[in-house]
Amino acid sequence: MSWRGKILGGGIGFVLGGPLGTIIGAVLGHHVLDQGTSLTFSTLEANQSIYFIATFSMLGKLAKSDGVVTEAEIRVIESVMQNSLRLNGEARQLAIGIFNEAKDSDTSFGQFAQQFHDHFRNSEEVLVSMIELLLLVAYADGEMHAAEEQLILVAVNIFGLKDRYRQIKSRFTGTPNDVGKYYQILGCSKGDSKSAVKKKYRKLAMQYHPDRIHAKGVPREFAQVSQDRFKEIQNAYDIVSKDLDETG
Repeated sequence: MSWRGKILGGGIGFVLGGPLGTIIGAVLGHHVLDQGTSLTFSTLEANQSIYFIATFSMLGKLAKSDGVVTEAEIRVIESVMQNSLRLNGEARQLAIGIFNEAKDSDTSFGQFAQQFHDHFRNSEEVLVSMIELLLLVAYADGEMHAAEEQLILVAVNIFGLKDRYRQIKSRFTGTPNDVGKYYQILGCSKGDSKSAVKKKYRKLAMQYHPDRIHAKGVPREFAQVSQDRFKEIQNAYDIVSKDLDETG
Protein backbone atom coordinates (compact mmCIF):
# COMPACT_ATOMS: atom_id res chain seq x y z
CA MET A 1 0.00 0.00 0.00
CA SER A 2 1.23 3.50 -0.80
CA TRP A 3 2.04 6.00 1.94
CA ARG A 4 -0.81 8.17 0.71
CA GLY A 5 -3.27 5.32 1.10
CA LYS A 6 -1.84 4.31 4.46
CA ILE A 7 -2.11 7.81 5.87
CA LEU A 8 -5.60 8.45 4.54
CA GLY A 9 -6.92 5.20 5.87
CA GLY A 10 -4.86 5.06 9.03
CA GLY A 11 -5.94 8.59 9.88
CA ILE A 12 -9.64 7.71 9.96
CA GLY A 13 -10.67 7.78 13.60
CA PHE A 14 -7.13 8.62 14.68
CA VAL A 15 -5.42 11.73 13.37
CA LEU A 16 -7.92 13.39 11.04
CA GLY A 17 -8.89 16.02 13.52
CA GLY A 18 -6.78 18.51 15.38
CA PRO A 19 -3.80 20.34 13.89
CA LEU A 20 -2.18 17.27 12.31
CA GLY A 21 -5.45 16.35 10.61
CA THR A 22 -5.71 19.86 9.21
CA ILE A 23 -2.22 19.63 7.70
CA ILE A 24 -2.63 16.23 6.07
CA GLY A 25 -6.11 17.17 4.90
CA ALA A 26 -4.69 20.18 3.10
CA VAL A 27 -1.88 18.14 1.55
CA LEU A 28 -4.04 15.22 0.41
CA GLY A 29 -7.37 16.94 -0.01
CA HIS A 30 -7.26 16.74 -3.77
CA HIS A 31 -6.02 13.15 -3.89
CA VAL A 32 -7.92 9.88 -3.70
CA LEU A 33 -6.93 6.50 -2.37
CA ASP A 34 -5.24 4.14 -4.79
CA GLN A 35 -7.85 2.14 -6.63
CA GLY A 36 -8.76 -0.99 -4.73
CA THR A 37 -7.19 0.13 -1.45
CA SER A 38 -8.93 -1.22 1.64
CA LEU A 39 -9.94 1.08 4.49
CA THR A 40 -9.14 -1.51 7.15
CA PHE A 41 -5.94 -0.52 8.97
CA SER A 42 -4.11 -1.80 11.99
CA THR A 43 -3.23 0.30 15.02
CA LEU A 44 0.43 0.02 14.00
CA GLU A 45 -0.29 1.53 10.58
CA ALA A 46 -2.26 4.35 12.17
CA ASN A 47 0.56 5.02 14.65
CA GLN A 48 3.11 5.11 11.84
CA SER A 49 0.95 7.55 9.89
CA ILE A 50 0.65 9.87 12.87
CA TYR A 51 4.40 9.71 13.47
CA PHE A 52 5.14 10.53 9.83
CA ILE A 53 2.75 13.49 9.71
CA ALA A 54 3.91 14.88 13.06
CA THR A 55 7.59 14.56 12.15
CA PHE A 56 7.43 16.73 9.06
CA SER A 57 4.90 19.13 10.56
CA MET A 58 7.23 19.80 13.49
CA LEU A 59 10.28 19.97 11.23
CA GLY A 60 8.51 22.58 9.11
CA LYS A 61 8.07 24.78 12.17
CA LEU A 62 11.60 24.06 13.38
CA ALA A 63 13.07 25.20 10.05
CA LYS A 64 11.10 28.44 10.33
CA SER A 65 11.99 29.01 14.00
CA ASP A 66 13.78 32.28 13.20
CA GLY A 67 10.97 33.52 10.98
CA VAL A 68 12.24 32.48 7.57
CA VAL A 69 13.33 29.23 5.91
CA THR A 70 16.66 29.74 4.17
CA GLU A 71 18.08 27.78 1.24
CA ALA A 72 20.66 26.33 3.62
CA GLU A 73 17.91 25.01 5.91
CA ILE A 74 16.11 23.46 2.93
CA ARG A 75 19.34 21.69 1.95
CA VAL A 76 19.69 20.37 5.51
CA ILE A 77 16.16 18.96 5.49
CA GLU A 78 16.67 17.38 2.07
CA SER A 79 19.96 15.86 3.22
CA VAL A 80 18.32 14.37 6.32
CA MET A 81 15.45 12.97 4.21
CA GLN A 82 17.90 11.34 1.83
CA ASN A 83 20.79 10.27 4.04
CA SER A 84 19.35 9.75 7.53
CA LEU A 85 15.73 8.82 6.80
CA ARG A 86 16.45 7.50 3.30
CA LEU A 87 13.10 8.64 1.95
CA ASN A 88 12.52 8.44 -1.77
CA GLY A 89 9.71 8.48 -4.27
CA GLU A 90 6.23 9.06 -2.92
CA ALA A 91 7.28 9.12 0.75
CA ARG A 92 9.71 11.96 0.06
CA GLN A 93 7.17 13.98 -1.92
CA LEU A 94 4.57 13.52 0.79
CA ALA A 95 7.07 14.56 3.47
CA ILE A 96 7.90 17.73 1.51
CA GLY A 97 4.20 18.51 1.11
CA ILE A 98 3.57 18.16 4.86
CA PHE A 99 6.70 20.19 5.66
CA ASN A 100 5.68 23.07 3.39
CA GLU A 101 2.05 23.11 4.51
CA ALA A 102 3.01 23.08 8.19
CA LYS A 103 5.73 25.74 8.06
CA ASP A 104 3.30 28.25 6.54
CA SER A 105 0.29 27.33 8.70
CA ASP A 106 -1.04 29.33 11.65
CA THR A 107 -0.69 26.27 13.89
CA SER A 108 2.15 26.47 16.40
CA PHE A 109 4.95 23.97 16.91
CA GLY A 110 3.57 23.36 20.39
CA GLN A 111 0.14 22.39 19.05
CA PHE A 112 1.70 19.76 16.79
CA ALA A 113 3.82 18.50 19.69
CA GLN A 114 0.80 18.35 22.00
CA GLN A 115 -1.23 16.20 19.62
CA PHE A 116 1.73 13.89 19.09
CA HIS A 117 2.16 13.56 22.86
CA ASP A 118 -1.54 12.93 23.40
CA HIS A 119 -1.37 9.96 21.04
CA PHE A 120 1.95 8.49 22.24
CA ARG A 121 1.78 9.52 25.90
CA ASN A 122 2.29 5.91 27.03
CA SER A 123 5.30 5.26 24.76
CA GLU A 124 8.28 7.12 26.18
CA GLU A 125 10.60 5.52 23.61
CA VAL A 126 8.59 7.09 20.79
CA LEU A 127 8.55 10.50 22.47
CA VAL A 128 12.32 10.34 22.97
CA SER A 129 12.82 9.28 19.34
CA MET A 130 10.98 12.42 18.19
CA ILE A 131 13.20 14.69 20.30
CA GLU A 132 16.26 12.91 18.90
CA LEU A 133 15.02 13.40 15.35
CA LEU A 134 14.48 17.12 15.97
CA LEU A 135 17.99 17.37 17.44
CA LEU A 136 19.42 15.45 14.49
CA VAL A 137 18.05 18.08 12.13
CA ALA A 138 19.02 21.00 14.40
CA TYR A 139 22.63 19.80 14.57
CA ALA A 140 22.82 18.73 10.91
CA ASP A 141 24.67 21.93 9.96
CA GLY A 142 27.08 21.54 12.87
CA GLU A 143 25.40 23.90 15.33
CA MET A 144 22.00 24.16 16.97
CA HIS A 145 20.72 27.72 17.01
CA ALA A 146 19.02 29.26 20.03
CA ALA A 147 15.65 29.62 18.28
CA GLU A 148 15.74 25.94 17.31
CA GLU A 149 16.51 24.79 20.83
CA GLN A 150 13.76 27.02 22.21
CA LEU A 151 11.22 25.14 20.10
CA ILE A 152 12.69 21.73 20.90
CA LEU A 153 12.41 22.57 24.60
CA VAL A 154 8.70 23.24 24.05
CA ALA A 155 8.35 19.63 22.91
CA VAL A 156 10.60 18.38 25.72
CA ASN A 157 8.35 20.01 28.31
CA ILE A 158 5.13 18.81 26.66
CA PHE A 159 6.53 15.26 26.47
CA GLY A 160 7.54 15.32 30.14
CA LEU A 161 11.21 14.72 29.27
CA LYS A 162 12.77 17.74 30.96
CA ASP A 163 14.82 15.57 33.35
CA ARG A 164 16.15 13.49 30.46
CA TYR A 165 16.94 16.26 27.98
CA ARG A 166 20.62 16.51 28.89
CA GLN A 167 21.02 12.77 28.39
CA ILE A 168 19.18 12.82 25.06
CA LYS A 169 21.13 15.86 23.84
CA SER A 170 24.48 14.28 24.77
CA ARG A 171 24.37 12.17 21.60
CA PHE A 172 24.84 15.34 19.56
CA THR A 173 27.30 17.28 21.73
CA GLY A 174 30.83 16.83 22.99
CA THR A 175 33.71 15.21 21.16
CA PRO A 176 34.46 11.53 20.46
CA ASN A 177 37.38 11.72 22.92
CA ASP A 178 35.17 13.00 25.76
CA VAL A 179 34.48 9.92 27.90
CA GLY A 180 31.92 11.87 29.91
CA LYS A 181 29.75 12.09 26.78
CA TYR A 182 29.31 8.30 26.80
CA TYR A 183 28.40 8.21 30.47
CA GLN A 184 25.69 10.77 29.70
CA ILE A 185 24.37 8.73 26.76
CA LEU A 186 23.83 5.83 29.17
CA GLY A 187 22.38 8.11 31.84
CA CYS A 188 25.26 7.26 34.17
CA SER A 189 27.75 9.20 36.28
CA LYS A 190 31.48 8.70 36.64
CA GLY A 191 31.08 7.28 40.11
CA ASP A 192 28.61 4.54 39.13
CA SER A 193 29.61 0.92 39.64
CA LYS A 194 30.05 -1.56 36.79
CA SER A 195 26.85 -3.33 37.78
CA ALA A 196 24.88 -0.05 37.80
CA VAL A 197 26.23 0.89 34.37
CA LYS A 198 25.42 -2.55 32.99
CA LYS A 199 21.88 -2.35 34.35
CA LYS A 200 21.25 1.01 32.69
CA TYR A 201 22.79 -0.21 29.44
CA ARG A 202 20.55 -3.28 29.34
CA LYS A 203 17.47 -1.17 29.99
CA LEU A 204 18.34 1.27 27.19
CA ALA A 205 19.26 -1.53 24.78
CA MET A 206 15.89 -3.16 25.39
CA GLN A 207 13.91 0.09 25.17
CA TYR A 208 15.54 1.33 21.99
CA HIS A 209 16.02 -1.85 20.01
CA PRO A 210 14.95 -0.97 16.43
CA ASP A 211 12.33 -3.74 16.32
CA ARG A 212 10.73 -2.51 19.55
CA ILE A 213 10.71 1.08 18.30
CA HIS A 214 9.05 0.00 15.07
CA ALA A 215 6.41 -1.98 16.97
CA LYS A 216 5.59 1.17 18.97
CA GLY A 217 4.78 3.13 15.82
CA VAL A 218 8.00 4.48 14.30
CA PRO A 219 7.85 3.91 10.51
CA ARG A 220 10.26 1.47 8.88
CA GLU A 221 11.52 4.35 6.74
CA PHE A 222 13.05 5.76 9.93
CA ALA A 223 14.88 2.50 10.64
CA GLN A 224 18.35 3.93 9.99
CA VAL A 225 17.89 6.55 12.71
CA SER A 226 16.77 3.83 15.16
CA GLN A 227 19.69 1.60 14.20
CA ASP A 228 22.16 4.45 14.65
CA ARG A 229 20.71 5.18 18.09
CA PHE A 230 21.02 1.51 19.09
CA LYS A 231 24.63 1.34 17.88
CA GLU A 232 25.49 4.50 19.82
CA ILE A 233 24.13 2.91 23.02
CA GLN A 234 26.27 -0.17 22.40
CA ASN A 235 29.33 1.93 21.60
CA ALA A 236 28.82 4.07 24.71
CA TYR A 237 28.66 0.95 26.88
CA ASP A 238 31.88 -0.42 25.36
CA ILE A 239 33.73 2.86 25.99
CA VAL A 240 32.40 3.28 29.54
CA SER A 241 33.20 -0.35 30.38
CA LYS A 242 36.77 0.13 29.16
CA ASP A 243 37.06 3.34 31.18
CA LEU A 244 35.84 1.57 34.32
CA ASP A 245 38.37 -1.24 33.78
CA GLU A 246 41.21 1.24 33.34
CA THR A 247 40.30 3.38 36.35
CA GLY A 248 39.62 0.33 38.50
